[in-house]
Amino acid sequence: MKAIFLLFFLLLLFACSAPKKQSSVQEKKCLDYGPQIKVQLEGQLYEKSFPGPPNYTDIKNGDKEETFWFIKTPKGFCVNDKGDDWAGKLVNQTDVQLIIRVELIDWYETKKFFLGQKVIITGTLFPQMSGHHRTEVLITVESLEKANE
Repeated sequence: MKAIFLLFFLLLLFACSAPKKQSSVQEKKCLDYGPQIKVQLEGQLYEKSFPGPPNYTDIKNGDKEETFWFIKTPKGFCVNDKGDDWAGKLVNQTDVQLIIRVELIDWYETKKFFLGQKVIITGTLFPQMSGHHRTEVLITVESLEKANE
């Protein structure tokens, strides 16, 4: 009986002290929505046009062309649930629409040479809220710099 108890005790001790097996899929740390939390995204800057008003269906049939800037990250990322009706958890995000604040509107001219290049964008994330928002998550841009290749 003592031998069985000792064997059981040693197995229990070994199980508790053995290194924990790591999951084959490592859980990534998700990003948070702003406005207080700033994030950095790195990826390729590109622009894309969409049909706008009045029908949001076809530029050739008279809808205004709306052109936006986006960043495509090399790997998907997730965004934590904000706990409200607008900002749920998002996974595997790679494309993010840039929102350039009015005071930085000249960037469309002064930084357009970054299009097609790898950049680092700092800003705050927010969820898609209107028909003009073309990705599930958007970033209000505070800085836009060329990334080191």
